[in-house]
Amino acid sequence: MKDFHVSPIQRSLQIIQEEGIRSFIQKLLAKILRSLRPGKQSPKTTGILQGLTGEAYRSWLEQNELTSTDLVLQTELAANLPYKPLISIILPVYNPPASILEQALASVLSQTYPNWELCIADGDSPQAAVQELLSKFAQVDQRIRLKFLNQNLGISGNSNAALEFARGEFMAFLDQDDILAPDALFEIAQALNQTRTLDMLYSDHDLLEFDGPRKQPLFKPDWSPEIMLSANFITHLTVARASLVREVGGFDPALDGAQDWDLFLKISEKTGEIAHIPKILYHWRDSQDSTASNIWSKSYAPPSQLQAIRSHLTRLGLPDAEAFFDPSGYIRVRWKFNREKKVSIIIPSNGASKMLEGCVASILNSTDYPHFEILIVNNGPKRPEEFPYFQKVSADPRVRVIHDDRPFNYSAVNNFGAQHASGEIFLFLNNDTEMIAPDWLDEMVMWSEREAVGIVGAKLLYPDGSIQHAGVIIGLTGFAGHVFAGQPEYEWTIFGLAEWYRNYNAVTAACMMITRQVFEQIGGFDETFILCGSDVEICLRTARSGRRIVYNPFARLRHLEGATRASDVPAQDYRISYQHYLPFLQAGDPFFNPSLSYWQLRPTLALPDEPSPLEFVMNFLEQLKGTAKIENHP
Repeated sequence: MKDFHVSPIQRSLQIIQEEGIRSFIQKLLAKILRSLRPGKQSPKTTGILQGLTGEAYRSWLEQNELTSTDLVLQTELAANLPYKPLISIILPVYNPPASILEQALASVLSQTYPNWELCIADGDSPQAAVQELLSKFAQVDQRIRLKFLNQNLGISGNSNAALEFARGEFMAFLDQDDILAPDALFEIAQALNQTRTLDMLYSDHDLLEFDGPRKQPLFKPDWSPEIMLSANFITHLTVARASLVREVGGFDPALDGAQDWDLFLKISEKTGEIAHIPKILYHWRDSQDSTASNIWSKSYAPPSQLQAIRSHLTRLGLPDAEAFFDPSGYIRVRWKFNREKKVSIIIPSNGASKMLEGCVASILNSTDYPHFEILIVNNGPKRPEEFPYFQKVSADPRVRVIHDDRPFNYSAVNNFGAQHASGEIFLFLNNDTEMIAPDWLDEMVMWSEREAVGIVGAKLLYPDGSIQHAGVIIGLTGFAGHVFAGQPEYEWTIFGLAEWYRNYNAVTAACMMITRQVFEQIGGFDETFILCGSDVEICLRTARSGRRIVYNPFARLRHLEGATRASDVPAQDYRISYQHYLPFLQAGDPFFNPSLSYWQLRPTLALPDEPSPLEFVMNFLEQLKGTAKIENHP
């Protein structure tokens, strides 16, 4: 870590005395912003984010961030907002390098939105330069309110001390070594002007080298409660309604290291009025003592994180809730559920095949869950009795084979299977899948039992181990695509990890679980689709009923994608899909991020000249006019 001396601070104070605080802030902010531009990455960080180099990110920032002229205009807009809530910025301080603290303070003074107060609680920092700097800033701007504590109460205790004298309607949270973007509070205020009922707001963020450039942006989806069981994905910048912060008791000192995660979970239990601002409004300092890129940098943080999640699940009423680190290194949750419910595993198949045999064998031999039936729906010209394998496998009381002699329709075949199923839970499964871990079905049933969850999807892997499915984004590659597809497991991206529990608008029916009750309530699969699109549509219909679509990365299967699928797709499937996808093609998929490219399955920065998914789909459908089917859809 760089050794910081007092002399630069003394020079800063001299400028303040001679030229005034405004001049000082302007000079310091200009210096900070210059230093934050990404440069070339060291070999240690090159390629961490799938080839996102410093130069690529710097170019993106130059195209997307506000200029100094923009900020001046924004200052005028901020002054004219009809609703200007007071935002209290909570800043706990304990003995940071004074020059780094100076940057954090300067970033607050540079805000284009004026109606804020900075509430600082210093935990008796031993460095005289720190207290001297804080006192000087408090003297030059009356919006800075400062309290020196008699002892260091830790990050939670110091934050709570600042909360005690905060007067704002909303609370923003700033760490002593981080930096707010100059438009951060304006964006918050503007969102509140658009929707006065919002209780919590969060933005995208990036990391800041301790004494260097910006890197590793995280472009987040809209509010996804299930991700919060894997990671505190909202982190910074997060702003919450003060009354709710106080109602849940502020920060819990027993959970230092996960105190903000715990606070946000508690607030989310009280309100669903949570908004995402898809802009990078916070620069999170990545130092050797920070959890910004390594949660193990503070030994007390991981246990606190697990406890925060356990407590949250318990408050939600989930019995015997657990949170633990999977052998892969990622957080996994578990709670007690009813393992006596019967699961009907519905597998459409055009006759018997080696793939089907492998699929069924892997279920029968590699499934811990005790209560299931396999229902093979034979759809084709040959009847089941014409296949010796069907005669053999039907000897197992857990397996039934039924026949549907109608022309192939994927939706109709699945509905037919559901009509003949005896289980309380349906699992729709492709015949070219194989189970990897014996707890795969337990993992899915556990989630399907939750009242708030409508459909559960799994992680599907290609035979080479790369990801085939980890959730569906509408508009990705045009109509809809599988995000993270083609990349290895456990690879960090600018959209986070495929190893997080996630919410989506859809998951694939190659492995999709839904309870009989929900399936019948929403009316099953839409049989106007012939081959593709009905799995996305049933998810959208389920979501409209008020239930969430959940992707569980710990239910892992192999999938020989497309092995049994025809090479062409009926034109009507595209046309019908368009009708259902249109709102998301117009506004974007809320579980994606507008800064990401819709033309790459691996999360990648969007390019300025990329066509929109809607533009592509409209052109594509125009070419389909008068066509019965389209081959080799791009």
